[in-house]
Amino acid sequence: MEKLVIGDREYDSQEAFVRGGRRCGTPELNEFQRERVRAHLRTARANGMDASAVTRLEIPVHFHVVHDGATGALTDQELEAQLNVLNDRFKPHDIVFTRASVDRTDDPVWFRMTMNSPAERKAKTALGEDQHRALNFYTAGIGDNLLGWATFPTDFAGDPVRDGVVMLYSTLPGGSSSPYDLGLTAVHEVGHWLGLYHTFQGGCTPPGDEIADTPFEASPNYGPADPTRDTCPNDGGHDPTTNYMDYTDDAGMTEFSPGQVTRIKEHVTLYRPDLLGVGLADAADSARAGIDFETGTF
Repeated sequence: MEKLVIGDREYDSQEAFVRGGRRCGTPELNEFQRERVRAHLRTARANGMDASAVTRLEIPVHFHVVHDGATGALTDQELEAQLNVLNDRFKPHDIVFTRASVDRTDDPVWFRMTMNSPAERKAKTALGEDQHRALNFYTAGIGDNLLGWATFPTDFAGDPVRDGVVMLYSTLPGGSSSPYDLGLTAVHEVGHWLGLYHTFQGGCTPPGDEIADTPFEASPNYGPADPTRDTCPNDGGHDPTTNYMDYTDDAGMTEFSPGQVTRIKEHVTLYRPDLLGVGLADAADSARAGIDFETGTF
């Protein structure tokens, strides 16, 4: 049986990794938090928010490579390959990523950061840039059986220092963490950063992941995409196992739904308006009128 290497840890098989129960560290919001987002969206739509007005998003990316000597010391070419994957998957939806900067930090403690740890806080405090108008993309040898994690747009007002995505360095294209080595973990985590939940959020119970055109899914799909999988047989559709927001192997991830793209544009308008550019600033201000964002971190 082929072994699986995730960062500096070896598993007897992919099944053994899956049994660890983790992959993405991005937390699910509780019902109170989700209802608050729904209330924000209702208010913004009543104020005239129109996602179709957001015809293009151009997002600068600050790459922060945290390494331990030679381990994790990604090259510019490897970062460019990841940027190309992001653009390949998001550009069809008029979302484009550009490289703003690259820095490298040799720090064995930060390299092994875990989510919500002092090491994560210190690294992001020291390295983060332009959080309100750019994506901060950190690579490291993260622990806790994770491939990555992200902050949601709704987190930003309460704790902008933490904003961004953190990736296991070996998940970038050509890395050593097959079958998670094609750069699709970053697409998944950036999806969270832009406002998307997991497709299996909420299981078979409405409203699920809050997206009308992604069928309900009782549990994540590990392994290859499976067009016959149907864990919620009463919802009228098979599980969205090819969706970037499931847990399918990189090679099987191929799509965002139109509803997910609309949600991204609405969440950017509400929570990341500085990404919109000057032309849509007034519309974003109108949509945000009367909404209180300063209530602490989600």
